[in-house]
Amino acid sequence: MKMKKVLALVLAAAAALSLAACGGKGNTKNYPAKDLEIVIPYKVGGTTDLAVRGVLDAIPSSVLDKNITVTNTVGGSGLIGTEEFLSHDADGYTLGLLNCDLVLNYVSGATDINPTERMIPLAAVEQDPYLLLGSKNASFSTFAQFLEQANANPDTLVVGVTGVGTVPNLLGAILLNAGVAVKGVPYDSAPDAIAAVLANEADICISAMAPAIGQIDSGDLVPLAVTSADRSQASPDVPTMAEVSDLFKDVNLLSWIMIALPAGVDDSIVTYWKNALADAVASDTYAATRESFYFEPITITTDQLSDFVAEQSEYYKTLIA
Repeated sequence: MKMKKVLALVLAAAAALSLAACGGKGNTKNYPAKDLEIVIPYKVGGTTDLAVRGVLDAIPSSVLDKNITVTNTVGGSGLIGTEEFLSHDADGYTLGLLNCDLVLNYVSGATDINPTERMIPLAAVEQDPYLLLGSKNASFSTFAQFLEQANANPDTLVVGVTGVGTVPNLLGAILLNAGVAVKGVPYDSAPDAIAAVLANEADICISAMAPAIGQIDSGDLVPLAVTSADRSQASPDVPTMAEVSDLFKDVNLLSWIMIALPAGVDDSIVTYWKNALADAVASDTYAATRESFYFEPITITTDQLSDFVAEQSEYYKTLIA
């Protein structure tokens, strides 16, 4: 009997050591003990993909000495990859993304994934306004003039937005809620919407800075307004929609991306990632990546992440009601 008890104790101790070595949940002292994975629900080489990779590359090996495999699982406005991310164990070895499109899809009922319950935001890697853009050949050169024409000719001006289920698509609701009667036409991507403006198929479009910068620099596209509450640092001469008209005083439409863990991960692992990513986002290494996409400096602090997500969620509700 004594020999069996000793053997049982030895086996139990060996199992505990094995679990710790594998980074099992509840044993975080040696975390991370193996390589990790991050699921990005967008295509390889896209802006989101490259921004996230840029942040991860900015984590020094002295902080993280394990490899992170990037898995790109696309489709469903990011929902397929998000479902893949959340199908993994909450052991801290699989990370994913929480972004504006996911929150919008939950608020609109397109998914039952509640990001505030299912995810823990760790760091914001992007937060940027959109630009409203017109052609140099348009009959208006300012957002105020566009509004005048839209009000004088209801339902004639065309606004190019990106697909249903994405935040830029809310521009149509913003304009309609302000009593501006326009035709909203969805395009597959911002470059497609930009091409429509250049071809005079659309009067204005909404886009992030990066896809439009070439045509802005050439003068073919004219920035009319930004969708944020404050002016953009990347285009400080462009007014906000609110500056142009009080009808848009509450507009603060942003593109934002956060790296996240699934709910249920050990607190010590959450703390580890928040510290590592906060330093990476603030690093000169990531600044170079961020500036190459004309991204604004990140102002959302670690302590503000959850509140920011909740605020954006409530804002979207006002636009789709």
